[in-house]
Amino acid sequence: MLSLTNSYTDDDMRHIDREIRRVLTPLRYSVTIRSALTTLLDHPGKRFRPMLVTLAYRLVNPYDRQLPDPVIKLAAAIELIHSASLIHDDIIDSAELRHGRPAFYKEFGTEVAIPVGVLLYSVSLNLLAQIGDIDAIRRVSRAVDQLCVGELDQVMSRNRFDLTVTEYLLVLKKKTSALFALSAWGGVRLAGGDMVLSGDAFQFGNSLGLLFQVSDDMLDFSGQENELNKDAFQDFLLGEITLPMIMLLRSVGSDDNHEIRRIMETRDWAKLPWLIERFMASKAVDQCAELVDVYESRCVTFLEKFEKSPIRDDLARIVGYISHRAG
Repeated sequence: MLSLTNSYTDDDMRHIDREIRRVLTPLRYSVTIRSALTTLLDHPGKRFRPMLVTLAYRLVNPYDRQLPDPVIKLAAAIELIHSASLIHDDIIDSAELRHGRPAFYKEFGTEVAIPVGVLLYSVSLNLLAQIGDIDAIRRVSRAVDQLCVGELDQVMSRNRFDLTVTEYLLVLKKKTSALFALSAWGGVRLAGGDMVLSGDAFQFGNSLGLLFQVSDDMLDFSGQENELNKDAFQDFLLGEITLPMIMLLRSVGSDDNHEIRRIMETRDWAKLPWLIERFMASKAVDQCAELVDVYESRCVTFLEKFEKSPIRDDLARIVGYISHRAG
């Protein structure tokens, strides 16, 4: 379980949650719309991205008693963008669960879920406009662009058994790391950090996002739904070629390689235990773990460019938590 020690985080997250609730429940929305949006508010995820904004800000300004309004608005906007992307991802993936409960579209229908996702993007744009930082708006726009392109790349790579590790990591960099990098960069930027420090924060967030997604891939393959907050084996069911599958296909003989491809192409659910057994007995496990170590090390390297502080220690704890949750 993740536990942070600095005295600011709980208050900071309460301010951000309050801002999200404020912008999603205006009186101009009908009762039915507010009811649907309240479902999102009442079942949040881990809030890694807005937390990263606040911690990055406090790396540079550790003694501010309360977060400035622009930081709260940026953190809220990034979380709304993330929430919108999850709503649409679940529709694309036909996912059943999200955060341990029915996916939003399963509860309210696709015809509601799609415009709600667009609405969340719209609300986030309004928050960004209130910040008044054109560079921040430009960066957010770029991150959303990468997020969408990464999702398209992933969908169009399903059942592509020749997908390389490099190609797959590029998808992850767009689909997951873009918002992590934006969060860390934005916190330091709004704290007054210079270009070098903001760049280090961006690279830290980028590495953290890759670490997060690689560990997520391993969790999906091992079926640990309690950490995933979504259906386990979802990637298998969709025919998505994730890192464990790429490593497994590279590490087995030709007979097993052909059988794995057949299982993936036919979605032979009965052969899933065999597939997991082959993965656990192969070099693929160690190869995936090595990549987790690489990104953990990169996170630490960029984090150490900031002065040692309780905030830096908490960020190191987050890195350790993400790194070891699939172990």
